[in-house]
Amino acid sequence: MGACLALLFLAIFSILEATAAESPQPKPIDLTELPIEALMNLDVPKVYAASKVEQKTTEAPSSITIITADEVKKFGYRTLADVLQGVQGFNVSYDRNYAFLGARGISLGDFNSRMLLLVDGHRVNNNLTDGASIGTDFILDVDLVDRVEIIRGPGSVLYGNNAFFGVINVITRQGKDLNGVEGSFDYGSFDTYKGRVTIGKLFTNGVNLMLSGTYYESGGHDRLFYKEFDTPAQNNGIAQNMDADSSRSFFGSLGYSDFTLEGAFNHRRKVNPTAQFDLTTFNDPRLRTIDERAYAALKYAHSFPGVVDVTAQIYYDRYHHDIGYPQSLIIGTNVVFSAFSTEKDAGEWWGTELQFNKTLWDRHVFTLGAEYRDDFVQEQRVSGQAPLVGSRESHGVYFQGDVAVLTNLHVNGGVRYDQYGNFDPAFNPRVAVIYNPFQGSTFKAIYGTAFRAPNFAELSDLRFQNITPEEITGYELVYEQQIGPHLRSSLSGFYNQMDNLIVFNSGNFTNFNAETEGMELAFEGSWAGGLRGRASYSFQDTRNTTVPWQMPDSPNHLLKFNLSVPVIMEKVFASLEFRYASKRQSLHNTTDSLGQPLTVQGADAASYGIVNLTLFSQNLIKNLEFSASVYNLLDRRYGDPASRFHVQDIIEQDGRSFRVKLTYHF
Repeated sequence: MGACLALLFLAIFSILEATAAESPQPKPIDLTELPIEALMNLDVPKVYAASKVEQKTTEAPSSITIITADEVKKFGYRTLADVLQGVQGFNVSYDRNYAFLGARGISLGDFNSRMLLLVDGHRVNNNLTDGASIGTDFILDVDLVDRVEIIRGPGSVLYGNNAFFGVINVITRQGKDLNGVEGSFDYGSFDTYKGRVTIGKLFTNGVNLMLSGTYYESGGHDRLFYKEFDTPAQNNGIAQNMDADSSRSFFGSLGYSDFTLEGAFNHRRKVNPTAQFDLTTFNDPRLRTIDERAYAALKYAHSFPGVVDVTAQIYYDRYHHDIGYPQSLIIGTNVVFSAFSTEKDAGEWWGTELQFNKTLWDRHVFTLGAEYRDDFVQEQRVSGQAPLVGSRESHGVYFQGDVAVLTNLHVNGGVRYDQYGNFDPAFNPRVAVIYNPFQGSTFKAIYGTAFRAPNFAELSDLRFQNITPEEITGYELVYEQQIGPHLRSSLSGFYNQMDNLIVFNSGNFTNFNAETEGMELAFEGSWAGGLRGRASYSFQDTRNTTVPWQMPDSPNHLLKFNLSVPVIMEKVFASLEFRYASKRQSLHNTTDSLGQPLTVQGADAASYGIVNLTLFSQNLIKNLEFSASVYNLLDRRYGDPASRFHVQDIIEQDGRSFRVKLTYHF
């Protein structure tokens, strides 16, 4: 099947190559006049987060995908979750409260704690669940994204905790990119609207300033039906006006000389229509969650020519989470118990990092770094219960070297030591051999390990104190090929052995073991005039060796296709996105004959394929951008596996919806 898909993708892009060749284009570069080194560097994007130094993706010790701001606009992406949906090896599920990210066959519905999420290199996973927010609760408006770096594979060698399946680094736009004022307004289905104002300026004295504020409001579906609550006492299973979502966010950066001060804030409120949690009252608007996330970071970067490059940062972060629980017990048509309680969770932490980079003979790069973090506030306060309060300190030291053995062969290797709280020290290595045997060809052989320590939420109950840190050992082979000046391909095969994965099973957190193997095939093309496309196929097979159920939310097959075509050269573009996922299993929480909690296999979420269409224009009117998107164009009915908090097995997703957007630059 993989070979057939490879031929299909190659045929599609060959047609696009031929189509582009027929269009009027500038005089092409004569490749025969370029040296081999220049040919191999042609149009190769650069990545920072793979090695904490900027390098070409072909030289990075990982499988890399870069999503640009241009793609965010042309494909109508509204959130980071939308961006990641289009990337090979990732699947996103939505339980009508949070978006859950699956990576290479693993998605356990635990707030994305196995993926490290960065904004400009700053860690934004919180310190209570280690969660990485990627929906409307993401700390940044995607309109402020310059590019998204996706680095696959274990990454603890440089980042320590949470870089289990990979690292996502969101790079923001800078004031110098804007040099003016930009206003944006969106309107879409379900009475959804968003407004943004951004100010950016590079001043003559070198000050680089960016300030941006966003307001988002959505009424959500006015009627959602859940058969699990289909009784007269529960409004016949209809959640009425229970899907509202709102957020307010701010981002600012100020750069001068070697210093950058950056900060962000997001306040998000979501009403929950699914009546998650035990005894939760269905169709009660008091069931809602509030997430508030903020950070401030001061960064320093300076190059001492011929000596060393130094980067350093100090930061402060906070996270507040507030839940309202209306609870009731209904027998027949009678409410025999009713109550309302709240849970307020708070986290605060600060940290610092220092890193030195040294380049020898213009070909060998060595990195030495250390970081310290103090989670000085970790609190959970539930109505009527004694508060749970904790704290944790951690530190790590890492070293990495990239050595050019030959002109076309280099070895990247490193190791990191982490002391995370009271757990045993963790040592995590990574070794990658990167070889360029032919013109435009790159082979990578990668070995790495990573860990994830139990977080505050998982340790908040004394019954779960015996859970141990998760560990992963990953092996990957990657082949990347430049096909002419416009097309790149990549083929990777991977195997991950995971020990002590933490899961909520039958009323308790417990450890279990699993393994996954798979392959990813991807093509990416970009031509003059704005024609561009991506296509990918992912196969992943995940098995556990400890618990009696099969892995939830783990599709064996993922197929993605994106194509953006210029309708009016450089001004109007039509963009099509297709996503397919094979069936996924779910887990169901119930009780056994003795009334004890029990986790069993639930219903399957059927396979689905959806099509999104976006029309995007720029400079038809000077400084004005317009886009109109239709999501799930064919109105396909499909559902995602529910997270572990739900009575339902499957959560139905949106049918056809739309969004229109205007952006004006002053």
